[in-house]
Amino acid sequence: MSAVCLPERLKPLLTHIEPLLAQAAQYQLGEAVTVTVQQSDVVDICVDSRSFSLSFAQAVPTDMAQIESHLVVCDHWSESTDVAAIQRLVAANPALIVCGFPVQGGVFDIWHHHGEARAVYCHQAGDTEAVRAMLLAALALDYPIEDAVTLARAYARYVQLHDNKQWPLTREVFPRPMTANHPEIMTLGWQSKEVAVAPFAATDAEHLTLYPVVDSAEWVERLLELGVKSTQLRIKDPQDPALEAQIAQIIAAGDAHQAQVFVNDYWQLAIDHQAYGIHLGQEDLETADLTQIQQAGLRLGLSTHGYYEILRAAEFSPSYIALGHIFPTTTKDMPSKPQGLSRLALYQQLIGQDFPTVAIGGIDLSRAGSVWRTGVSSVAVVRAVTQAADTGAAVDAFNQLLVR
Repeated sequence: MSAVCLPERLKPLLTHIEPLLAQAAQYQLGEAVTVTVQQSDVVDICVDSRSFSLSFAQAVPTDMAQIESHLVVCDHWSESTDVAAIQRLVAANPALIVCGFPVQGGVFDIWHHHGEARAVYCHQAGDTEAVRAMLLAALALDYPIEDAVTLARAYARYVQLHDNKQWPLTREVFPRPMTANHPEIMTLGWQSKEVAVAPFAATDAEHLTLYPVVDSAEWVERLLELGVKSTQLRIKDPQDPALEAQIAQIIAAGDAHQAQVFVNDYWQLAIDHQAYGIHLGQEDLETADLTQIQQAGLRLGLSTHGYYEILRAAEFSPSYIALGHIFPTTTKDMPSKPQGLSRLALYQQLIGQDFPTVAIGGIDLSRAGSVWRTGVSSVAVVRAVTQAADTGAAVDAFNQLLVR
């Protein structure tokens, strides 16, 4: 059970929070949330065994050191401030969230992420009360800050456009992440670590349906011989002495079988050996040479773990977007919680037909049908194939199920 305790002065937010939480329960987006009102200056939120506080401020506090014990959301602006200065301030203060910061033709929503500031931008701001309500509701549902902020702006825009208190579902109401690929980034004055890049080559979505992720070239070859048309080599140890040889081996096997074989992480080697594609995580968007990958003609798959990361990935026009992790998994250490089927369905609705999608994380044959019915383009599996008593029979069973 989660809980939100509002100060008396924020009681009007209940006109938004209550229907939002009711819809969240209908969509099965998280634990039930109770809402109460108290005599206090801050909002108290409890999620599982974790508690934190949040306050709304009319202006950026002059001494951020005094409020490190809770989050501070600045969402009222009487005059414009330098974008670069606000970006530096948020980068230096993990407790600070800036909402509705006015810039030319629109507003920024800005938060702290591992020593830097990240932001979304939109031309239509919507109502501040709607932003506050969805921000609190999303945090109580255990969405990370970047998703809570993104949802808050999407909800405010939906209310503004449709005069209806509805959980935002379609991409048209969501703000755009500020990346190097944003067409207005120079005009708006936002500083980005990424480099702008052209769209990546398309992958064949019809051959992407079953997508085993394995840890050796031998497994890749074995699966291709069984008729698998898409697979990924994921070797966790970059110091593996056989790494380059295995990458060369799977690329040759992919060519021989006319299959879509992706290399996880090692983009330089993938380029050197002319791989079909590369799969990267969100953290790689600022460190990998995306231009070199794109110009080499490689396909690009990107991992995502929620609303903001999906929208950020879309800015780079990848070949596919991976959605995960859906269920608990032991094959990889994950910084986020399992997304579950309900959130997966909403993420798929957000992406629509713009990009092929790959669901990944803890999926076995018993779960694959319900995952497939969310509308994803592909199901990634690991142990369901590599630990099957009969690998060929397992591949056949998945192929019979993943038909649309």
